[in-house]
Amino acid sequence: MVRFTLRNSTCLTACLALALAAAPIMAQRVAVAKSASRLAGGKGVAVAYPWVFSHGTKTAKASVQATADGILQKANYTTVSASKAAEAWKSKKLATPRFGRQPTAASLRTFGRSLKASKVIYGSVSWHTRSIWVNLGPKTISTATVNVYVFDVASGKVVFKKTGVKGRSDEKSNGYKIAGAVLLTPLVTAVSGGPATPQEQRAMQIALGNAYHNWALPSASTN
Repeated sequence: MVRFTLRNSTCLTACLALALAAAPIMAQRVAVAKSASRLAGGKGVAVAYPWVFSHGTKTAKASVQATADGILQKANYTTVSASKAAEAWKSKKLATPRFGRQPTAASLRTFGRSLKASKVIYGSVSWHTRSIWVNLGPKTISTATVNVYVFDVASGKVVFKKTGVKGRSDEKSNGYKIAGAVLLTPLVTAVSGGPATPQEQRAMQIALGNAYHNWALPSASTN
């Protein structure tokens, strides 16, 4: 009887030792799983499309999609590639959006459902790029003006919008810091007097970041 008790006690001790040894490993696995969930987009799928433009270089326009996708990822959504989004829009024979004419709620709902997305973010970007004289030489600057929307597919309604939000490539106020907090990639470096494209990209990033900041990071809102 004593021998049986000792054996059971030994087994119990061994089991406790194994459990204690395994605890840190399990905790690490849980942490990795949570991290992977955040990267994968814990809020589900969202798509950044369609975007319409006025002025701007071809490269600046193309970078809008990447910037919007980054904002979605910061907001904890899984994104849909631009090519897949464009293909889905075309396959549903939805009207081609144009600057000054945004897509209808019916079109956005059909589009979102086809991609199993819970949110559609979309809008317009216009640029005013010019050369100004500073001290002893010219300086290229750009101002981007954005109108942005968040469409909820389930309700069929726009649940967030900001219009007329501006961003300047030479922004020096707190605006560029707010924008930087919601962007996935750093702001484009724009050299004074350099080409127009990086100026337009930086201006657009600042404008989109400021416009979507309160929606993407509501807990960090400064307003």
